Amino acid sequence: MYNEIRVFVENKSGKLAKVAGALGNAGIDIINIELADEGQFGVFKLLTADPQKAKQALENAGMTVAFNKVAVIEIADQPGSLVKLAKALENEGMSVQDAYGCILDRGKRAIFVVKGDNLEAIESAAKGAGLKVLDSLE
Repeated sequence: MYNEIRVFVENKSGKLAKVAGALGNAGIDIINIELADEGQFGVFKLLTADPQKAKQALENAGMTVAFNKVAVIEIADQPGSLVKLAKALENEGMSVQDAYGCILDRGKRAIFVVKGDNLEAIESAAKGAGLKVLDSLE
C-alpha cells in the first residue's frame, strides 16, 4: 500500500498555486495530481516519491493534509494493458471506489492507483495476474 496525499482546500483562486509552490519550494516532484470538486471545497489527490516530506511541506504551508492508503500497480504503457488488471479485479469480485493512472515512462511504464474496500485483496489479485505492486515511486 502507498500513501496518497489528500489536501483539503476551499475552492478559491490560487489554491493550486499554493499547493504547487509549497511542494516545489521543498524540492518535491509531483508524480500525479487530481482535484475532486466537492462544491465549496475541493480535495487535491497527490502522488509523490516522498509522501512524508510532501505532507510536512504542505502542513508547513498551513494546509490541511491527510494520508489515504491506495494500491499502486505498475502496468505496461501500451494499449490494452489495463485490461489485465481490470479482469483480475473482476474475477475476484472486487469493487473499485476510486482510481486513476499516469505514465511513468512513455511507452514503457505506467501506474494505476486504486482505492477499494480491501487493498490487500486488490494487491493480491494484481500480483496473481503477474503485475507489480509498488510500495515506492523512486
